Amino acid sequence: MNESTYKPIFISGVPRSGTTWVATVLGSGKDIRLLTEPDNEKYSYLAKQWKKSLYRFPFGDSATESDQLFNFFEQILKGAYPNNQSYINHILNQISTGDKKGNELFVRMKDLTLEKEKILPGRPNLLTSILYTLTKDFWLRKNQLVIKSVHSGLCLPFITHHFQPKTVLIYRHPANIISSCLELRIFDRNRNIYKRKELSKTLEPYQSQIDSLNDPLSFMGLQIGIFYYLWEKQIESNSDWYEITHEELCINPEKKYKSLFEAIGLPWTQSVETKIKNMNKPGTGFKPNRITSNLIDKWKTALTSDQIIKIQKGYSILPIKHYEEFRI
Repeated sequence: MNESTYKPIFISGVPRSGTTWVATVLGSGKDIRLLTEPDNEKYSYLAKQWKKSLYRFPFGDSATESDQLFNFFEQILKGAYPNNQSYINHILNQISTGDKKGNELFVRMKDLTLEKEKILPGRPNLLTSILYTLTKDFWLRKNQLVIKSVHSGLCLPFITHHFQPKTVLIYRHPANIISSCLELRIFDRNRNIYKRKELSKTLEPYQSQIDSLNDPLSFMGLQIGIFYYLWEKQIESNSDWYEITHEELCINPEKKYKSLFEAIGLPWTQSVETKIKNMNKPGTGFKPNRITSNLIDKWKTALTSDQIIKIQKGYSILPIKHYEEFRI
């Protein structure tokens, strides 16, 4: 069953770049089904089954041949995939690994294993279909599917090549991202993607500089830099991707979101505008409520000068255009 009669909208960015805020606003539109982090093994039982042989951040470009990656994202992009908030997902997660800490350990052990050897893939197509039919989304048909994923950043060209969604890419200042990760103790702040074999050719000219890094904050800056560098090169052959920065959205949320809705073909309604205004208030943790005017340069007071220099050292290795003024 394909819920969406239109092209799916696919939102991506690195963790803590503002994708949840964007997804929540887009998901508040009329007749929209919002599917948040369907590929996040820490929250989705099915993602753990599908990604047994895939990294936390799976790689895939337009030339990649991977039945596993294709089958997994086919389920997601056609909408036949249950939400992480479903009761059945929570129950299965609790039975399998217990809690987020158990899932985090599972992810880390799997990624370490994949660095040394291949793991046989899991293809739970039938299980996915069964679990989907047990959720309310199966019975409530919606016109438009909006998907948000921060773990698909290395396989966006693969997704675009095979499924042609409307892709929305969110950038945020690297120091703001890392400041937020430190505050919330996010493990995804560094997944050592610079060690991935699929990226060795791309990173080869910069390897000596990468080898000189010796601080966790520098490696965090490097990881963000790798994503931005790849996306800047990929946009050259994917001109239909819509790019926007978190800072742009913070300066004038209503105006910028209205432009985004128009660009991706979503109707702008009063309820959407009201949603944006209602979210512009103090919030904590992972909730998207924030005073937007306080976020733009928050890193300048949240980080020490020593921390900033260490982040810059990693972020400055690759020739990145976004936030070029931050590079040293």
